[in-house]
Amino acid sequence: MGHDKTRSSVSIGEVDWSSPQLSDLLKKADGWNIDQRSHLHPQEVQIRITCGWSAGDASESALLIAEIDGAMVLATRIPLPHGVEVEVSCQTGGNLRTRSGVVVEEREGHRAEDRQQELFLNWVRIRSR
Repeated sequence: MGHDKTRSSVSIGEVDWSSPQLSDLLKKADGWNIDQRSHLHPQEVQIRITCGWSAGDASESALLIAEIDGAMVLATRIPLPHGVEVEVSCQTGGNLRTRSGVVVEEREGHRAEDRQQELFLNWVRIRSR
């Protein structure tokens, strides 16, 4: 059984790049951004960097805007440094809940309200305890 991965005998078809339908479709998709957020209202949280050059006892306010696939999406005024460990604390039903994780991605917000408030989005991979 061969493991030849070449597909020289397979045709995927011709693309007419001058087609008006294709041009219209590409124009519609040009501004799309994948910006997954949960349907829940953002929750105010406190974050503290626990490991790295910026580690300290001071905490900063942030918004928890989504929890997706084991990650928290936090909106902050400044981007969190990539790879730092953070603690995220929030009040839930009168109890203080603290989780920790590592910043795996950060970028400026793309939505109009994010730009207006000068927010950065930070993905924090939750560490299990």
